[in-house]
Amino acid sequence: MDLSSFQQIRRQQPLIMDVLRLFLFLLSFVVAAGLVLILLPQSAVDRIAQSFQSRSAAGPQQEQIAFLYLGDEVKDGAFHIRGVVRNIATQPLEQLDVSIRLYAPDGSLRETAIVRMDRESIAPDSAAEFDLTYPNYNSQFSSYSVEFKLRQGEVLPYKDLRGVARITE
Repeated sequence: MDLSSFQQIRRQQPLIMDVLRLFLFLLSFVVAAGLVLILLPQSAVDRIAQSFQSRSAAGPQQEQIAFLYLGDEVKDGAFHIRGVVRNIATQPLEQLDVSIRLYAPDGSLRETAIVRMDRESIAPDSAAEFDLTYPNYNSQFSSYSVEFKLRQGEVLPYKDLRGVARITE
């Protein structure tokens, strides 16, 4: 082997070593990120995943229903929750359900109930009602929240029109 070929190999060797160092450097970041994900609580990982999903989403979903009324009362020892929605979309809504989360006085989730609307199909510009009756109520719930879902699992955003007063002259 002559001296010129040895110098040529020696010049190429640092380039290969630089590429290997860069690869090891990037690999160390991947391993560190994996370790951090393993050590994070599940709720933090879920928030990170939701953040990535919301960034990649096409945009906010258009409201298809207007939430007109939500009320509750205790009558004859039973807790009643009643609500009314209107289809503000141009197409009928099929198989709309309401997910009602009932919370204990300490704020913890006590129970989730899935309630069907009074109609299987809600025509455009038509209203539909839901009603939940919880018998033997002993103040085990202090608050509740509602969410509208199609039976396939898709959550429907809504336009909240509760409490909007219309002035007529």
